[in-house]
Amino acid sequence: MQNKRKDKNSRWEWLKNIVKTHTSLIVIVVAALLIELTTGIIYYNSQDIIQETTVQKMERENNALYLCIRNKLAGVEVVLDNMSWIVTDDLLKPDSLFRATYQIVENNPMILGSCVACIPNMFPDIGYWFEPYSVRKPDGTIETKQVGSASHDYTKYEFYTVPMATGKSCWCEPYLDSVGAFRHITTYGVPVRNAKGKIVAVVEADLSLEWLEEIINEAKTYKSTQRFLITGKYNLLAGEDNELFRRSLELLKKDPDKTGYIVVEDEKGKEMHVFYTPVGGKTDWILLNALDANDVFGKLRRIRRNLLFMVMTGLLLAGFIVWRSKHNLERLREVNAEKERISSELRVASQIQQSLLPHRHLQRDDVDVFGSLAPARDVGGDLFDYFIRDEKLFFCIGDVSGKGTPSAMLMAGTHSLFRAFSAHENNPARIMHRINESACQGNDSNMFTTLFIGVLDLPSGHLRYCDAGHDAPLIISHTGLQTLDCNPHLPIGLFDDFKFCVQETFIAAGSTLFLYTDGLTEAMDTERKQFGLKRIDGLLKNCVNGQLSPKDIIDAMTKEVRSFVKDAEQSDDLTQLAIHYTPQKFDSILSETLTLKNDVHEVSRLSSFQKDFFDQMMADTSYPGFEKSMARQIRLAVEEAVVNVIDYAYPAGVEGEVDISMMTDGQCLKVIISDSGVPFDPTLKEDIDISLSAEERQVGGLGIHLLREIMDSVNYEHLNGRNTLTLLKKTTNII
Repeated sequence: MQNKRKDKNSRWEWLKNIVKTHTSLIVIVVAALLIELTTGIIYYNSQDIIQETTVQKMERENNALYLCIRNKLAGVEVVLDNMSWIVTDDLLKPDSLFRATYQIVENNPMILGSCVACIPNMFPDIGYWFEPYSVRKPDGTIETKQVGSASHDYTKYEFYTVPMATGKSCWCEPYLDSVGAFRHITTYGVPVRNAKGKIVAVVEADLSLEWLEEIINEAKTYKSTQRFLITGKYNLLAGEDNELFRRSLELLKKDPDKTGYIVVEDEKGKEMHVFYTPVGGKTDWILLNALDANDVFGKLRRIRRNLLFMVMTGLLLAGFIVWRSKHNLERLREVNAEKERISSELRVASQIQQSLLPHRHLQRDDVDVFGSLAPARDVGGDLFDYFIRDEKLFFCIGDVSGKGTPSAMLMAGTHSLFRAFSAHENNPARIMHRINESACQGNDSNMFTTLFIGVLDLPSGHLRYCDAGHDAPLIISHTGLQTLDCNPHLPIGLFDDFKFCVQETFIAAGSTLFLYTDGLTEAMDTERKQFGLKRIDGLLKNCVNGQLSPKDIIDAMTKEVRSFVKDAEQSDDLTQLAIHYTPQKFDSILSETLTLKNDVHEVSRLSSFQKDFFDQMMADTSYPGFEKSMARQIRLAVEEAVVNVIDYAYPAGVEGEVDISMMTDGQCLKVIISDSGVPFDPTLKEDIDISLSAEERQVGGLGIHLLREIMDSVNYEHLNGRNTLTLLKKTTNII
């Protein structure tokens, strides 16, 4: 037992002696091991960081190429989409079709050739095939010829068959054109319809694959980078058909999203990182960017060797590392503080943006309006607005391209422009035109806004509207669900000289107008399936006989969307607006009508007519508080309006009539003044400043001011060639 204790004590003493004797060496060895461990950790962490940075860099590079290609293709698409409307007007003129293809090639340097492929036997005198084609030759001249024939049956080509079958434009697979361009090309085709809506031709534009080859080989970050551009059917558009491309294609076919990053070995065994991104738009093209891993990690490996060489000096750098760590912690605190400040400012910006919107619920006897906006981020690019002026409901809904702060700023500007331009204008097309002119000024970022503007006359249900590229509203009525017919205008902010036109319809009593942005139809679940228009139609059809209020409809729609997307992140702003129209029937208990000629001497008849009417009212016990002073004011307002019609509605020397109807339902007095003269809307006249002296005030406007001051409501409509001015005055407040 004592021998064991002695052995144990001797081993402990031996260990203490080793530590005392080799303390410095042990410290150095431990420090070296720690530095080596640290070096290894730094190396592998650096490798991860560099890899992440490379991924981000290549994604940016892909995005830059994507934007370059997308912008070029979009230019071709816009030209062809617009030209399809021009070709429609020239369908019966073969010579005009030759000129159209020539102009497309002449005015668009990026387009190699263009043709109009007509349906067989469209021009029997010319032949079964008729395909006028213009192509830019190598010397820069443009050659125009008819290339359709039995040997070149264009009706079997993809650029013709797909638009004819689907009615939609498309980019076709690459092919060798042996009759026109005589080179490898890809073609964009757009269907052309005649006056009856039948597709009778396809107008197309050819792009040379040499142009695509030049684009994808520009501005490479690394010399070893290889790029490929393929179609959705995995046909090569640009790039070298090599082993790396074929191996990458095998892995790409297994990815349904066609977006991401894979690692592939080339024919020499080199590790290549391949990044791929869809080009998007109307194409199914995919861009691949292949990078040699040695270009990314070669420097890191050399750094590792240098670090190992400097292990012994690592101890001297310990203090520096501590200082740098402290410095980095301070910077981290500053960054966190800055992030908190930005978050706070975004919350304030969101509050400001919400304050720009109207009160979510407007409820009157004749109309019920409810709106909802849920931004995808702190601030969004959707907008809606509504207000009532002169018994007309002005409303709009819009969607700014993009998301985040830039879209929110453009949204605020568009909202302000709508308020400003609709203050003294009733025509939604003119309001849209003025907003578009302002939006195009200084629009260097090329942002645009889809916008729908409507003006609903509450007494008649007459709706005038203008749609600038927005989703058409839906109408819920007792007859079912229908889509409002909207002309295909461009969004605002693209071309300042674009002409917008107004459309008109009538909204039946009890109907509801439902407006929305694409954030509703394109709301996606976790599997990236979209909510879609069918689900919207299905829910709204259940509301046809459900007597649901606008708030109930929007709440039900919002609940349905949330149930559909579940835990998926909101990808776009979601905005809805519902308008329920319930005009009140005016049941007259006293009604009189008078017709005057446009002669100022007829005013005396009007005076007697009004006096008799008000005498009957005051004799009736239903109006115990209706005083003569109020009657005099109303008579003055009516005479001012009628005299204005007599003086200005009809040209000099032209005889005309003015109809005056006065009626009351016991609660309100209504005066209707109508004529068939020159249209004039007195409600658009700006209010005069009566605080100014007579010399300072602009001539005219006092009569309109008098009408607005005396009457509770002044409403004007021009329908079926007649001007109708409706004046309302509540009598219950007088009693």
